[in-house]
Amino acid sequence: MRNVLKTYELELTLAGPVFIGSGKEIGKKEYAFFPQVKHVAVLDVGKLSRLLSQKNLLGIYGKFLMGSSREDVGRWLEAHKISQNQYMQCARYHLSCQDAVLDSHSKLSILEFVKDAYGMPYVPGSSVKGMLRTILLANRIGNMPQDYREVKENVADTLQSYRLPKPRRTICKRESAMMEGTCFRTLERPRSKPLDAVNDTLAGLIVGDSKPLSTEDLVLCQRTELHTDGKEKKLNVLREALRPGTVVHIPLTIDNSICDVTKEELEQAIASFGEMYYKCFLRKYPGMDLPRKESVWLGGGAGFVTKTEVYPLFGERQGIDVAVDIFRVTGVPQNHKHREDRKKGVSPHVCKVAYYKGKRYQMGLCLARVLEVE
Repeated sequence: MRNVLKTYELELTLAGPVFIGSGKEIGKKEYAFFPQVKHVAVLDVGKLSRLLSQKNLLGIYGKFLMGSSREDVGRWLEAHKISQNQYMQCARYHLSCQDAVLDSHSKLSILEFVKDAYGMPYVPGSSVKGMLRTILLANRIGNMPQDYREVKENVADTLQSYRLPKPRRTICKRESAMMEGTCFRTLERPRSKPLDAVNDTLAGLIVGDSKPLSTEDLVLCQRTELHTDGKEKKLNVLREALRPGTVVHIPLTIDNSICDVTKEELEQAIASFGEMYYKCFLRKYPGMDLPRKESVWLGGGAGFVTKTEVYPLFGERQGIDVAVDIFRVTGVPQNHKHREDRKKGVSPHVCKVAYYKGKRYQMGLCLARVLEVE
């Protein structure tokens, strides 16, 4: 009997910081900042509360948490005779923040990286599959553009018809379903409609979660925007991110009975996506070189172009107009100045980057290898 299951491992070597959010934030009073050594200690509030209860300080600590004081929790503890050695016993883990702009009086909340039940960071298979889905769809659009001509025309007409802002999830929802249907929803299962998700061939692309990583693989990154003139702007957004150089292994299985994706198509799709990304977007920014053929972009902060099919569908010139229209109809504030994107020749007009050990990296950049498993 022919084996219909092909087993692989997707090896991701991080070439930039990667952020995949848990949806939670680490509050300003949940971590201590040590400016002399440029790192923060994320505290276990339960352990700290037990320590303070022993010192009869729990009530005062509660008022500190509920109050508006911007005082660093480490300084507050030391002011109440809790030594650094004592409260460091309550630390869950530590984060290097050498490249983030922090001070004790204007600390920001930290967007937390997703973690398992034991508090260890990991890369969810759902995030990786979403990335691969975008890459595969972009590749098939590029190979068979005539199959998506109607979708392309409908998207442009629909965007022009919008006069009031719309929620992002509803923008061109029908056209998106048509595009997905043409590419993936071709199984024609009984008692189903053509565009139903049950007909999706990528149900046979099974992507697992990575093995748990270590909190030592996490660093603190500050969101930074690179503009086309080379200027940078640091924003008041801090993220836990996996450090560059981290290697992540993702189990990948293809069920050939329902999914026609091959290892060769995956590799070709990855290479062509990087070429498209560079041509339509990345080359407009100083210091950004042509990506390696195995480059992919994963997680939050990687940017609009890595998450959508605008440029694969419309190409460089028309893609700028469509992107500007999308920002208009989704109600992006006018002070973001996307109306000027056409003059600048790129949309969006910022590239998301982050710093690690003094070096600038593209946010979310990884190098991917598809390895066969015996």
